[in-house]
Amino acid sequence: MVSPTKKETKRIDLYVDESGQDTKGKLFVVAVVAVENSDELRLRCKSFEESSGKGKVKWRSAERKRRLAYLRSVMSGASSLGVTLFYSVFRQTTDYNSATIEGIAKSIRRLRIPGSRVYVYVDGLSKSKCNAYKTRLRRLSCPVKKVSRVAKDENEPLIRLADALAGASAELIKYQESDLSELFSQAEQDGILVSL
Repeated sequence: MVSPTKKETKRIDLYVDESGQDTKGKLFVVAVVAVENSDELRLRCKSFEESSGKGKVKWRSAERKRRLAYLRSVMSGASSLGVTLFYSVFRQTTDYNSATIEGIAKSIRRLRIPGSRVYVYVDGLSKSKCNAYKTRLRRLSCPVKKVSRVAKDENEPLIRLADALAGASAELIKYQESDLSELFSQAEQDGILVSL
């Protein structure tokens, strides 16, 4: 990544989803998709959804081989798209808002993006919580310009990507499946995927 100058401020978009509320606090995963060019990644993700047969459905609703084909396509194309995928694992907590904010903050810190404008898009966040998230992130020294809600993930391919990452991460932790383990290991080696 090129360091922004005073005249050139870089924009970073973060798309956030989670998995694990159904475990009642035993396991909660926050996934963050960080990208500079959302439009290009959005088009590619739509293409990956179509070619894999996963379509617009959530991770859990898709047939396993199709969702894995989708995730493989994303991870193999991620480096050329300037995207970094993050996931944070939380255990024994039902304070999902605090965990989500912490997952976002860890991602921003790991990106090391001083002087950038950071826009955060969170799946299913209520309108009333957008400002609270922004305030809490700023208190954590995270340079957030705006936090927005994405009301329906079927309308945003990058939220569907965050959903897939959160779902796959939770699945890997629960079941230690070898195909997911290999996929995650390779993506981590390539610097595309970061566990926080």
